[in-house]
Amino acid sequence: MRAGLAFLALLGAAAASNAAAQTPALTVTLQNVTPRVQAAALLADGKFVGLMRSGFPLRLHYRLELWRGRSGWFDQHMSDASWDAVARHDPLADDFVLIRTGGSVARYGSADDLERALEIPYRVNLKVRGSGNFYFLCRLEVTTLNDTDLEELTRWLKGDVSPAVSGGGDVGGALARGAQRLLVRIAGLPRLALEARSETFSVPSGN
Repeated sequence: MRAGLAFLALLGAAAASNAAAQTPALTVTLQNVTPRVQAAALLADGKFVGLMRSGFPLRLHYRLELWRGRSGWFDQHMSDASWDAVARHDPLADDFVLIRTGGSVARYGSADDLERALEIPYRVNLKVRGSGNFYFLCRLEVTTLNDTDLEELTRWLKGDVSPAVSGGGDVGGALARGAQRLLVRIAGLPRLALEARSETFSVPSGN
């Protein structure tokens, strides 16, 4: 009886561990005073993969902030850096395309390959100036639309033809993209927001 209970306990622990491993996460670690930002399991539950296959690109927006801790007062924001990535499914090639800030483009044959690419750490050069106790705070937002597209659709519906739907642009395509993004908001399709903080580190005066 005890052996059976112990076996069930092991199964429960293994299931809990597996569930934790599949939970989206964001971490900020330090190499000396240089932060490394890493996301994990962003596509694990399959919802975002399904949206990409249905024609909804994903936008990943990162914002990393450097803060100085101050005892007895609000911490001081020192500097920040932001970067983006866009992931989408190409139905013709049946693969996934990842475009990063700076214009680099990579293609991946499966959702698992794309997820591994999204888990590659970012090394961010935010210079620490002055002395004191510092830490990095990072926020990641994963959405199926961006506000610019939504604003362009709204202006178009109001009769203000924006650059995206004027000139040589495809009016029908712009309307379809805007309608998709509006549907995402109305339907409450998944959005993800993660936040992580590094350990606090000290910089002595004179550095």
